[in-house]
Amino acid sequence: MSSSSLGPLKQLWFKWKSLKLPWRRRWLAGRDLRGNTYWYFQPTSSARPRRLAQSDPLVPYSDIQITPQWHQWLRYTRPLPPSIPEQQADLVRQRDLKYLARAADERWAAKPSVLDKPPGSTAGALSENKEINPIGQVSRLEGGQRLVEERKKGKANPWKVRTGKAGEEWQPEAWSPGERKI
Repeated sequence: MSSSSLGPLKQLWFKWKSLKLPWRRRWLAGRDLRGNTYWYFQPTSSARPRRLAQSDPLVPYSDIQITPQWHQWLRYTRPLPPSIPEQQADLVRQRDLKYLARAADERWAAKPSVLDKPPGSTAGALSENKEINPIGQVSRLEGGQRLVEERKKGKANPWKVRTGKAGEEWQPEAWSPGERKI
């Protein structure tokens, strides 16, 4: 919504309201592309002007959206209000960013995943007890067999789930008073 899409009366009204006249306590700072207007409000002559946002009264509060540039201005993070061309450039930036993100997602989806089954493998090869490992490391299946054998030998299982509450077996030690220190 550029200034050219507004009617001449609306443009005149915005110009008139943006003038900081001495008797005014409130003057227009700007507007955004969604139709919200932003105002300076000076409650007293010595106080710093407050910054306000005013939306269309017909729009429900849940549908009001304030752009990051105007939010920064409202919170005094930026000294000057954003201009209409700056807001339009931000919309173009957001559109381009969405396009680039979609293209990156498509490229990522086209790449083969490490979790996918390699081509040429069959389900029967995985059902054997040992996997072929060119490096000579212990495969997962061999490691599982070793754990079963170690449990049979009587080694303690570190993954065994304890039963009962924590500290249930704890008993306090006997206490005897020591010598008195002076």
